[in-house]
Amino acid sequence: MGEAFVAVADDASAVYWNPAGLNQAGGTHLMLEYNVFIETVRYNGGDLVIKLDKDFALGLGAKLLSTGTENEVNAAGVTTGNTFSESYMDIDLAGAYRLSYYFDVGLTAKYISKNLAGTTASTFAVDLGLLYRTPIPHLTAGMNIQNLGPGLKFDQTPDPLPLNLKLGVAYKMFEDNFTVAYDVNFPNDNAISTSIGGEYWYKDTLVGRFGYQFQGSIDQNQLGIGGKAGLYLGAGVKVAAFKNFYLGLDYAWTDQGFLGSNHHFAMDFYF
Repeated sequence: MGEAFVAVADDASAVYWNPAGLNQAGGTHLMLEYNVFIETVRYNGGDLVIKLDKDFALGLGAKLLSTGTENEVNAAGVTTGNTFSESYMDIDLAGAYRLSYYFDVGLTAKYISKNLAGTTASTFAVDLGLLYRTPIPHLTAGMNIQNLGPGLKFDQTPDPLPLNLKLGVAYKMFEDNFTVAYDVNFPNDNAISTSIGGEYWYKDTLVGRFGYQFQGSIDQNQLGIGGKAGLYLGAGVKVAAFKNFYLGLDYAWTDQGFLGSNHHFAMDFYF
């Protein structure tokens, strides 16, 4: 959906997109992800949401990103013949509480660890989310402040977390089977980006998704590339495995401009 999801956030991935949305889960939902990113970069993870009662839901998440091995270069810019790797781990505990029909609030507490060439640093952070059901039927608004925390520190070198403010709106139509969404991101380490996307469910079994992301620049001072835009397409299926248990499979293809295209796979378990 072009990463336009902060005002939708109606499945286990709300642990990341907007923890306030966890209350929208109908029961228990487990989502496992495998993502093929740029060259050797791989991103894997899983999210679980458990609806405890009508006003409270609990979420758990784990994410791991690895870059594969790279050639080591010394201070003179000469390869040494050795290799190194880099990896990130993120463990999340989230909760959502329904204040009223109109408002849900949520919080995700994160433990973040980074390993760079055998040296490890770790820190804690939180995300603060809000979901608002507007007086206009089927229209919701969402907000998520991501990565509020002190950042990492390697020896004496600080590595700040990528603080981001996500704002968005979503509208459902055709008996809530078709959703369109629009998000704006305000990161502290990049240009403002906007996304538009949508999904259509057919008989709660087949789903098609689309999205487009616009961004003003990526590391323009280093690369001078000007900007990027990317198309997102996806589809999925959800079937009844047995009574009160559903199994889902999802695939998404994303265009990252000069970085190439990525492939995303997910398996869903609904209880």
